[in-house]
Amino acid sequence: MSDFRVLLIYPNQRAESLVPPSIAMFSRLLKDRGFMVDLFDSSFYDLDADDYIAQTGSAPGSGKISGDKVVKARGDAKNLIQNCLVRPYESRADSLRKHMGAVDGLTRKMEKFQPHLIAVTSTESTVLLAMQLLKAVHHHQIPTILGGVFATFAPERAIDFPEVDVICVGEGEVALLELCERMQAGKSYDDVTNLWIKKASGEIVRNPITKPVDVDQLPVLDIEIFEEGRYYSPMYGKLYRMLPVETHRGCPYTCSYCNSPSQDVFYKEQTGDKYFRKRSMEKVREDILYFRDVLKMNYANFWADTFFAYSTREFDAFCEMYSEFRLPFWCCTRPETITEERIKKLQDVGLHMISFGLEHGNEQFRRNVIKRPYPNSVVIEAFQTVKKAGVHFSVNNIIGFPGETRELADDTIAVNRLFEADQMSCSIFQPYYGTLLRKVAEDQGSLHPDTICPANSGATVMDLPGFTSDQLKGLRRTFAMYVKFPKSRRKEIQIAEQLTPEGDRVWDNLREEFVATYFGTPETDITEKGGPIPATMSKSVPTAAA
Repeated sequence: MSDFRVLLIYPNQRAESLVPPSIAMFSRLLKDRGFMVDLFDSSFYDLDADDYIAQTGSAPGSGKISGDKVVKARGDAKNLIQNCLVRPYESRADSLRKHMGAVDGLTRKMEKFQPHLIAVTSTESTVLLAMQLLKAVHHHQIPTILGGVFATFAPERAIDFPEVDVICVGEGEVALLELCERMQAGKSYDDVTNLWIKKASGEIVRNPITKPVDVDQLPVLDIEIFEEGRYYSPMYGKLYRMLPVETHRGCPYTCSYCNSPSQDVFYKEQTGDKYFRKRSMEKVREDILYFRDVLKMNYANFWADTFFAYSTREFDAFCEMYSEFRLPFWCCTRPETITEERIKKLQDVGLHMISFGLEHGNEQFRRNVIKRPYPNSVVIEAFQTVKKAGVHFSVNNIIGFPGETRELADDTIAVNRLFEADQMSCSIFQPYYGTLLRKVAEDQGSLHPDTICPANSGATVMDLPGFTSDQLKGLRRTFAMYVKFPKSRRKEIQIAEQLTPEGDRVWDNLREEFVATYFGTPETDITEKGGPIPATMSKSVPTAAA
């Protein structure tokens, strides 16, 4: 056992989010090489006012402010934190709360573990929380590495933070191991592929990208590094011990609001290889066996952007493999991948819940802007098929795309009224680095190029001429009302949509009625014992789907 110690940090603002496979994989790889590993997961800590940060900027040439606060300094964590948008998270997991600030928790972890390297994985929505945590322990002068999709698609921004010494661009399984081995041996790591290294002189060493890892050569995840309470998730009135099982890495589709397609472009340009990969059924089976027999998993979350991205042969192979387990499971897919035969086969082996991305109800807008080219008839038929089979399903919707108007958003409401989803969500679009729509927003002048998108989609960071920020907030909070209530209530809902004292009063009344009518029992809500309000009904913060 090496005495080289690596502290992994997961800057998570949602106590209810599922265990991330990436952290568990890095832990297993490091431990298998003899390194000592510990984890700081902010999920159950109290997030101080400084921890929830959204950086926004002014639209170029517009003279207007996009969002609630403006931050112009790049790489200055102090300024970023002082100019923050605070959105405290309302968690179901109160019994698991630390009742301690995340900074205090990390400080204690540092003092006890004494790491030689701090490794952080972060999305764009959590990178400023990550910087706030790293700033608090920066005086220890422990080398830090930042990885994840933000570092991959905004490397110049990521390496610019003074709290960051190294970033990982692309996958980190090979790079992190080699970095630790070089550091432990006291050797230079300036040429480790996938890494950008900040030298003391300020010079940045930018190394080339190596080919994607063979996902069938990776070991079983070290889920045990997470606290026991992170394994549990409530679904339809029952509390399950739910763990993530990776089946696919990447996605074969090209949605413009997602950065998965950019992974494929990035790796093809850099290495000539495909990023999208499928794990063999035998490796998936090994994970499930370990999770079931050792960790007592009784519900599987199949970790894939599009779980149904299987050929007929692969799909049948999965069903045959999983018939050995028949544990209830949850997956995500697209409407056009659904057939009655596939649903029946999956249901026979344990299918319990499917999450769909509809995103927008206008066919032309969805095809041309969002790059999801299927008609609404396919959507309705798919959801009817799932409903008829008795499988629970949720539908995700997004408003506030570049070029969208309030009138176009009505088409999304209209389509949602044509089916009976068990749960729906309405998020305000965030133009993340690495997405096609971010470039569109910048080119249109509606997004400042330096903007870092917030953790919660409660507001827009763009200056949209056809859809104001208040209109987006108002529609988001009333979206489910427009979908569920009879059309005769539309005038009341229109008042509730207005962010005024009168609008708030009407919204409060309608909200109370809505929750009592549609989310009053475990049978109509996926949260435990009715749980909190669903995402589209919360004034401030969206709740997780599970």
